[in-house]
Amino acid sequence: MTKFIEIEAKSVLQRQKYRDNWFWNRYNLNPYRGCQFACNYCDAITEKYLVHADYGDFSRIIYVKKNAPEVLEKEVKKVKPDVVVISGVTDPYQPAEKKYGLTRKILEILAEHEFPVHIGTKSDLVLRDVDLLKEIAKQTWCTVSLTIITFDKKLLPYLEPFAPSPERRLEAVKNINEAGVQAGVNFTPIVPYLLDNPGNIEEVIKRASKQAEYILIGAGMTLRSNQRIRFFELLKTNFPELVERYENLYGEQESPPKDYILRLNRCAFEFCKKYKIKNYIPPPGFERHPKQKALIPTESYDRDNLEVATLLLLMAFLKEFKSANPYSAWAYHKASNAIENLNESIRDVYRRGKLREIPGVGDNIAKVIEDVLVNGRSERLDKELVEISSVLKIG
Repeated sequence: MTKFIEIEAKSVLQRQKYRDNWFWNRYNLNPYRGCQFACNYCDAITEKYLVHADYGDFSRIIYVKKNAPEVLEKEVKKVKPDVVVISGVTDPYQPAEKKYGLTRKILEILAEHEFPVHIGTKSDLVLRDVDLLKEIAKQTWCTVSLTIITFDKKLLPYLEPFAPSPERRLEAVKNINEAGVQAGVNFTPIVPYLLDNPGNIEEVIKRASKQAEYILIGAGMTLRSNQRIRFFELLKTNFPELVERYENLYGEQESPPKDYILRLNRCAFEFCKKYKIKNYIPPPGFERHPKQKALIPTESYDRDNLEVATLLLLMAFLKEFKSANPYSAWAYHKASNAIENLNESIRDVYRRGKLREIPGVGDNIAKVIEDVLVNGRSERLDKELVEISSVLKIG
């Protein structure tokens, strides 16, 4: 039986130092702590996120930030509008939401103050709030990512015992897109030796391609601290033949080896190309979903700075995916953040010949920026997108 504990939150809107180039968010927001879906691969039970005394209580005791809307109402007045991802640590549409309705109240506040939103969930309960999502999409930008890792009914009870069926989630993706709000599939994680076979990868991508605007591929499932302990307990009880294979694959590391991730990325890219679906979320201001506006409509933001910064982050995403190394494009992250926070227009910096004085901007990145400012596009980004869609050899 689930126990709900109502708590008073001092703060709910968490600002990231760097914008995320998977979900495009600057802020994180979690109305609940703990999650009733009890997914056995979830990394939210690691010490980094856990607020429970025992990780075994993560799905049994749900902390409800009952004052989250009131706190958010105060916080949004003190910060600049930017993308808020609602999820991250716990699912905003877990069953607790039917009882408390915090996520809807939060969306009402974000819509009122014109904050862009990205929702991550495993629940079709998100359809309840399509009216608010449509309003946010028309104002600024909105996307919804529903996690689907397999349609295998034999494996789902072990991996996602209490989550809505993937069929319901995919139907939600379809309905959200039909409502004029961008929606896609988050294929994360691809669980080694259970879901990493070409048959499962193709099925998820094929079925997603019929309803989704994009599919995110998460080949590097982590195994950290409590998460590792729990997952190995699952393996020992239900898949003992895989224990040694996992020990050999991970060793003492938190993630699989680079060559393993690259192999899965290549496999996924081939199917993305075959079924004509993007493996990234088109960011605000870039290949926007029909009927959606740019990221920030207020005049206080320098449009050129934000567009250039976003473009660099998209390039970083593509480079990191091709290399299976999240640090391979760190200079792009650094440069993007510096440009977004400039106190002047990037065009003025370019005219003075001072682009290379921006942190992270070397000759290659400077050339990208120059192409965008002069020609309105980047040949290098175009090349990256072509390579991604053509699945050229990597490494």
